[in-house]
Amino acid sequence: MITPERVRVAIIGCGFIGTECDRTTLVDAPVLTHARAFSQHLRAQLVALCDRDGARARSAANYWQVTHAYTNPQQLFAEHNVDVVVIATSSDVRWAVIETALKSGVKVLVIEKPLSTTLKESLRLVTALEGAGARAIVNYSRNWDPSMREIKGLIAAGAMSKVQRVVATYGKGIGNNGSHLINLTGLLCGAQPVRARALGSPLEDSEASWSNICERTWDAQVEFIDDNGKIINLTLLGTDQRAFTCFELRIIGQKAIFELSMGGRLLKWTELQDDPNFEGYVVPGHAVEILPRYLESMEKMVDETVRFALGEIKTVSCDAYSALRTALTVEAIQRSAQGEGLWIMLDTLKDELEKGN
Repeated sequence: MITPERVRVAIIGCGFIGTECDRTTLVDAPVLTHARAFSQHLRAQLVALCDRDGARARSAANYWQVTHAYTNPQQLFAEHNVDVVVIATSSDVRWAVIETALKSGVKVLVIEKPLSTTLKESLRLVTALEGAGARAIVNYSRNWDPSMREIKGLIAAGAMSKVQRVVATYGKGIGNNGSHLINLTGLLCGAQPVRARALGSPLEDSEASWSNICERTWDAQVEFIDDNGKIINLTLLGTDQRAFTCFELRIIGQKAIFELSMGGRLLKWTELQDDPNFEGYVVPGHAVEILPRYLESMEKMVDETVRFALGEIKTVSCDAYSALRTALTVEAIQRSAQGEGLWIMLDTLKDELEKGN
């Protein structure tokens, strides 16, 4: 049983985001790893680390002052009662680890995105969570970015009036970086994707050489429906990641424009105004910069996880169902690209996959 004081946490996967990224950073630097975030949280106790590379697990455990290091998740769960498990493994082994955690009775899981390697496996994972009475927090990190929540609040309050278009520019794969922009659009606009299609790509096939599954960076369209039943269209435009890693978003409303550029390091909110020179025209006014707070996301996510595990809150900012919707969108774009670029309804795709199982 969880005590009011400390939530017992295990991390499986001692790689970049699990334990390694900020091992050499300064004390006052942003928190970038699960290990550091949970280690510093006053109401969490990091009880065990696990990685199939034993040397890496032991090194991480030594650095983060964790007593127990494992190479086998089953042994970890047999020897420890864990309240929260972080799944930071590579996606190709994720399902096996999650299945072990659920069979061991863990009720709160933090899962790095994507949920798994394939959409069928993601559906299976969501079903398994439901069957075990467990919940997952999926780390699409911008859901915990305070600056994105500020923009979401402005849009929800009507500061933009109607959202006319959303345009995103990205590189490094529709599933890798494109999925973040799909998820972020839904977050900011209070909407969920309902259908998607591919628009081809001007990029060479070799642009996908970074990926062992040759994941392409497709131009695409995604149609969302917001909480009021209004349609919002996102257009995704791909760039060659070999030049630089592009991640940009522009939301165009009837009264204002929001722009995210430089990978989230520059945020601008611009009110529209009457053109001072040409009567009858409306143009952007002075852009106001918003303080980017993306590097606070890990700490915010971990704090939400602890409060959720303690029963202080009932919902989380990004759960398995939201992540599955993003995965369905990515799959729809990839299937559309293999066909004739036709629209694919996400619910139809989901039904088809469930029947196939």
